Amino acid sequence: MSLAPRFFRWHRWLAWLVALQVLAWVAGGFVFTWLPFKAWVKAEDSVSRPAQPLPADWAAAVARHLAALPATEPVLAVTSAGTATGPALKLRHARGETWVAASGGPHAAPGEADVARFAQALYKGPGRLAEVRQLAEVPARALIVREAGTRRKIWRARFDDALGTRLYVDGRSGELVAVRNDAWVLYDFFWRLHLMDYAEGEDFNHWLVKAASLAGLLLVATGAVLAVLAARRSWRAARHRRERRRAVA
Repeated sequence: MSLAPRFFRWHRWLAWLVALQVLAWVAGGFVFTWLPFKAWVKAEDSVSRPAQPLPADWAAAVARHLAALPATEPVLAVTSAGTATGPALKLRHARGETWVAASGGPHAAPGEADVARFAQALYKGPGRLAEVRQLAEVPARALIVREAGTRRKIWRARFDDALGTRLYVDGRSGELVAVRNDAWVLYDFFWRLHLMDYAEGEDFNHWLVKAASLAGLLLVATGAVLAVLAARRSWRAARHRRERRRAVA
């Protein structure tokens, strides 16, 4: 088999493989460009994230909490958060975190009524609260999209607006962990296709991306070889035509 048919066959199959991923990249770019990111995807027009500054007596509250416990790991960081059961302090240790009420007392896990009040206080869109439900695990959407990652025993408050806004609240701390809607699902779906990371949607340096880049490089290389072969055929054909004209003359 001559070089041209062989390289053409390789080029054709590489083109099919690369074209599918290029189509996903182009479609993703279209979605990223046209979807209002802050207003729809981040839901800034419909949900206000809770802002809770550290209380003035936070150090005393932490000291009261630690005094009531046996010897424990030192606290590495303290942050304040608005939760479904009120203002709370999150204490980060070397091996995890604990939650206490802003007063230093125990922090209660939220119930359905707590989550409903919290979600309605944060929501500023045109819809109404349609459902509050605790999920053992958040089901995947569009096959590969996970709205709350791998979190378990999480509360979901769903509103009946056009984008189906959903607020996810941690079942233990009552902290707002995610705001999702149908626009976010569409964006995240194409984001995962764009990165070719269908599990986490964060890794852009894995073997699938490397294989796609290699296939693209081989596609260009085989195309360059075909271009050289085509130019050589054209040059030979032109030379033969000149020789025939000379012979006739």
